[in-house]
Amino acid sequence: MERRIGRTGLGVTRTSRAYRLLLLHPIRLIRRLLAEHASPRSLGAAAALGIVIGATPFLGLHTLLVYALASRLRLNRLMALGTSQLCMPPVVPALCIEAGYYLRHGVFLTEISMRTLGREALQRFWEWLLGALVVGPALGAVAGVAVWLLAALLQRRGAAPGAITPAETTEKATPAGQP
Repeated sequence: MERRIGRTGLGVTRTSRAYRLLLLHPIRLIRRLLAEHASPRSLGAAAALGIVIGATPFLGLHTLLVYALASRLRLNRLMALGTSQLCMPPVVPALCIEAGYYLRHGVFLTEISMRTLGREALQRFWEWLLGALVVGPALGAVAGVAVWLLAALLQRRGAAPGAITPAETTEKATPAGQP
């Protein structure tokens, strides 16, 4: 359900307003995205979510899953999308496959070649999924704590020059004389 904004009867949807903002004022849109849900706790949770989803074997769906979950959980979507990209092949998937293989067989996978991976693709997919259940949350916890600490440190030092603070967005949103 899209909310209509505007004085005229035609109105403008929120989505078309975001596209117009992207085309006409991209820096303003990036600042707004960076400011949304920008508490240290929210940024850390968004980073952890991005890493956990990024470690899964659902290639091609990571961006959609991360965006949908970050929106649903009201986390910073830009942080979640950015950290999910840190899990792209070959490093994190290889760690997940190794962990999954170890969990299934009790030994580490020693022969990794395109021939082996191609021939045993379905087994490697299940090992990647199993390994992602272990490696994803572990890496997500590390990334979440690191981002939370960094955001808390930056918050103590003060906001960056030019950054939109929550107080500024509230002042701009309410007309003068209205509470």
